[in-house]
Amino acid sequence: MRVNVQGSMLRVGRTASGFLVQVEGWGTLRESPALQEFTVQSLDDPRGPSTVVVDLSHCDYLDSTFLGCLVSLHRKYNRTSPHRFQVAASCDQCQKLLAPTHLNHLLDVTEVCPEPISDVVELSGPILPTADLGRHVMECHHRLAELGGSREESFRSIADQLARELGQAPGGGDPPTDQGRKQGRSS
Repeated sequence: MRVNVQGSMLRVGRTASGFLVQVEGWGTLRESPALQEFTVQSLDDPRGPSTVVVDLSHCDYLDSTFLGCLVSLHRKYNRTSPHRFQVAASCDQCQKLLAPTHLNHLLDVTEVCPEPISDVVELSGPILPTADLGRHVMECHHRLAELGGSREESFRSIADQLARELGQAPGGGDPPTDQGRKQGRSS
């Protein structure tokens, strides 16, 4: 079993209705691309499972990128009933990990975690090039900023700074053109 620097890892196992993804240790920008890729591949496959449940029972900490990833997956797969993406957490874990950002009110959270019906194995994530990881972090922070609240400006500031560093227009739009920059200076 390979564990990252913080002692964190994602593990996955089959359930009766899909997959269970266990977050062990910390859920951070290092783990969120793997969660996103696995969930999208699993739930977008028409022959694939009907649900993915993220188990936070062995999780100690979630950073803003991982939280934004949960929001993105929730929005993509929970537009209709029944929801296809859930987060399993006890009341205590929910208070500790989700309540500070009020995501306990947005996400489909259940206290009942499905039992795996197969071996639970490590989920290895993609090694993203720096720009792709930056885009992932930026998109996750855009999702958090869109929720509003007391941390909206902080999340938007992070997303906008990353957009500038990646050569994209802040706010998620297209990068400005040279002609647009010239027009902006002349007015």
